Amino acid sequence: MKTTFDLPEPLMRRAKAAAAHQGRPLRDLVAEAIEAKLAAEEAAAGTRASQDNPWKAFMARLQKLPDGTYYNPEGIEDDAFFRTLDTIRADKHAWQPRDPFAPQPMPSDAPAETPRKRKRA
Repeated sequence: MKTTFDLPEPLMRRAKAAAAHQGRPLRDLVAEAIEAKLAAEEAAAGTRASQDNPWKAFMARLQKLPDGTYYNPEGIEDDAFFRTLDTIRADKHAWQPRDPFAPQPMPSDAPAETPRKRKRA
């Protein structure tokens, strides 16, 4: 779609120089910049809206890959991501580690097992 923008001359010169340096059209650089700005605003809005729920804030910072896994696009330099993790860990109701070797409660609807007698040969 074609559109017209009135941009400050110094900004336009910098954008043209960056596009030329990268060897790609100016429209691609502008489209990528707009996409990045919108994604950042959506992530910030999601974080602000979910400040009362640390899990939502945590998930708002992640991006889902096609294979179903998640990653943090900001990488390990993202201090806000790790502050959110610390908040989740500090919240006693958010997550409790489970001991895999501890006896697990039986479901109430499952019949209790009775020991079987071995037949003598």
